[in-house]
Amino acid sequence: MVQKRNLTKEKIIESSFLLADEIGLNQITFQKIAEKLDIKYPSLYNHFANIEELKIKMTIYFLNNLNSTLMERLIGKSGETAIREFAYVYRDFAFENKSGYKLYVNIPSTESDEVKRLASESNAIIRKILDFYSSDKIFIIHKSRALRSLLHGFVSLSSHGYFQNPVNLEDSFKLMIDDFILSISEK
Repeated sequence: MVQKRNLTKEKIIESSFLLADEIGLNQITFQKIAEKLDIKYPSLYNHFANIEELKIKMTIYFLNNLNSTLMERLIGKSGETAIREFAYVYRDFAFENKSGYKLYVNIPSTESDEVKRLASESNAIIRKILDFYSSDKIFIIHKSRALRSLLHGFVSLSSHGYFQNPVNLEDSFKLMIDDFILSISEK
């Protein structure tokens, strides 16, 4: 049995993600998480008030990792190269962290100031990339919304198995990003 002093919020969050990947996000409970950690489930209440708080903390953990990964991969890049890098990193990160992404798109930013701040940080990364193309802040907001919507739609539809056509999915993603870059370059 894991001793209490070794149990941290991070360990609980990481185990919860692993469990969510195994059984589905909607199936995780404190009892199941405790089984996975080989502890008694009341111990989890020392770290989180309830499963909803845990899911918010999981979302924060996911967004912190997404933003860190994006920032690392975007260093020294601008323009078209930065847009492509952002798009591919975002897509791949979402696919590699399916449960985290599912939480991110299902927990409203109004649930937590920290979730809202981190989501705004993600958006600021996009807008900074798009500043390369225009100084018109309204245009940049419209285009950042367009890019976020494209990426979210692609990840969501693909994750749910809606792209069954034999046409190469990677080619479709590249074409979508090419079209977005063309649309912003024409301003």
